[in-house]
Amino acid sequence: MASATIKLFLPHGDGKRLRTAEISNWGGKALAAPRTDLDMFLTREELGWSGVYVLTGTDPETGKPMAYIGEAEVLADRLKTHKGIEFWISVVVFVSKDENLTKAHALRP
Repeated sequence: MASATIKLFLPHGDGKRLRTAEISNWGGKALAAPRTDLDMFLTREELGWSGVYVLTGTDPETGKPMAYIGEAEVLADRLKTHKGIEFWISVVVFVSKDENLTKAHALRP
C-alpha cells in the first residue's frame, strides 16, 4: 500500500466539534460534527454539494449503537430533514474535493 498523508483541520481547535479530513492520494473529503453544531455545519460550502452521509447515535429501543447511511444531491437540504429524528448525535459527510461526486455515483453498488 502506498503511503499517504492525512490532513486534519479543527476550525474550533476542538476534536469533538467540526472536523475536516483529507487524504493526499484520495479525491474525497470527510467532514464531521456533533449534532449540537448542526446549524453551523450546514453553512459549510461542501454541504451544498452531493455526497454520502452517516448519522450515528444510540437506538432508543435497544440502547445499542445505531447508524443511518444516506446520500443526497445537496447534503445541507437532506440533513435539515433529519433535525427531527432523535437518535443521532453526530454526522459524517463524504464529498469529492473537486465536486465531481454526483448522486448517481453515490448510488452505485
